[in-house]
Amino acid sequence: MPAAAWPLFDAMPLNDQHHSLAVVRALHAAGHDEPALLQAALLHDAAKSTGRVTLFHRVAVVLIKIVWPGWTTRMAQTPAPARGSLGYPFWAHANHPQLGAEMAAAAGCDPLAVTLIRRHQETGTGAAEREQTGRGDIALLLADLQAADDAN
Repeated sequence: MPAAAWPLFDAMPLNDQHHSLAVVRALHAAGHDEPALLQAALLHDAAKSTGRVTLFHRVAVVLIKIVWPGWTTRMAQTPAPARGSLGYPFWAHANHPQLGAEMAAAAGCDPLAVTLIRRHQETGTGAAEREQTGRGDIALLLADLQAADDAN
């Protein structure tokens, strides 16, 4: 990982760091050694720390999604509220894939890692997603990242 990306990892709360390391371990156990995939595993939730997304917000999001299934999609499409507002952590949670990808790109991460971070919450696979990188099929790498993320 580029030196400029380590502060992103260091800024994450310890529970998110532990989660990210568990995702890396799961990917290693599955035989993955693609550096971009491992960068994405380490940084896929980095933007949650900038949005001050707490355990309360994470639990609330789960409950909201049960009652209002399309909430995350709608929240991700709204303009960002003021950083200090009560809604900002919810907006940051909904938008953390894009925000994290922007942070990773600015820190000099591999473009494939940036793509995986940006897409790590996507669901479904289709013909358009079957994009080859020369280092593997993005859809397959994404599916493995998502599986490791969900399991840990």
